[in-house]
Amino acid sequence: MDRAASGLRLRLTLAVTLVHALLLYWFVIFPRARRELRRWEKRARAIPSPELRCHALGKLSEEHMSAEGAAAFAILADPPGRKHVVRLCVAFEVMYDLLDALSEEPVDDVLANNRQLHEALPDAFGPSREGVDYYAHHPHRDDGGYLDELLRGCRVAFLALPARRKVGGALIRCATRASEAQTLNHASLAGSAGPLAAWATEQVESERGLLHWWEAAAAAGSPLGIFALIAAASNSSTDEHDAAAIEAAYFPWIAALHWLLESLVDQEDDEVSGNRTYVREYGSKAVACERLGWIACVALADTRKLPQADRHSLLLAGMVALNLAHPGAASDQAREAAAIVEAQMGGLVAPLLAVIRMRRRLGSA
Repeated sequence: MDRAASGLRLRLTLAVTLVHALLLYWFVIFPRARRELRRWEKRARAIPSPELRCHALGKLSEEHMSAEGAAAFAILADPPGRKHVVRLCVAFEVMYDLLDALSEEPVDDVLANNRQLHEALPDAFGPSREGVDYYAHHPHRDDGGYLDELLRGCRVAFLALPARRKVGGALIRCATRASEAQTLNHASLAGSAGPLAAWATEQVESERGLLHWWEAAAAAGSPLGIFALIAAASNSSTDEHDAAAIEAAYFPWIAALHWLLESLVDQEDDEVSGNRTYVREYGSKAVACERLGWIACVALADTRKLPQADRHSLLLAGMVALNLAHPGAASDQAREAAAIVEAQMGGLVAPLLAVIRMRRRLGSA
């Protein structure tokens, strides 16, 4: 009886948290995120280079729901800092997606080009470095200051957050890790995956033997931990211990689930574009299902170690739902693994999946 009562209380608590979070998101956060996206779209249309303008507008069109999802981390923020968290999360995700597109251009020195471009990720949280040419190895460079404006938007919003100095170290580590993961991932498409595998394995030394190299690489490339730390920076009570706990919770398990699910539902698109499909490294659907289910279980357990655990759990479920709403989740290869991951989330995904599917229908109407 006590166990049943405890379970009922937990479900009621989660239900109340879900309703409050959805109301906060749709009536406060989402409108701000849409305004930010419209602002960046207007700015992107003024990019002089046709190639760079095409990349920027294409990503804003294709990946706008990723930016809306990034903004959802503002449900963790203190109310006075919420608008800054939305602005920063959206700008960082827009920049992240842009750099991803720019890295796919054919260049003479793929590694140098990717590394130079992705230096922008940790630079979003540090002082401006005058004279840095992120396009130094890229065939197109006249973006009319678009990338610099994204960086400036990130820095201005970050400076408005009261606990920025407390989370700064963890943020720089996460952004630097994501920078190198993206750099080596794109470089590996033109050569061997050996350097990426070796580097990724080093990043999860404490988890050695528990993660395959491609799972570690996926975790390193995900920006979810960055968004969680940005939200934490809005809370004046956040200290270095809190920042370290968030970093440890999101990397590697939550972040790995994020990027592996994206890889799962993007398989067909990745085949066309030539991008790496991490889940293909498993070799069989059965192994992929088993691993993704286990990673989802560990990821959910990690959210429960944090303050605002219910909200972190909902954000994790929202990320899962966003991927399961992708058309690629309906493919034969993805359906079984997606069902196992959803089951591991304990009923959190279904209501969020319904909301996201409704959002997609309204967006296409």
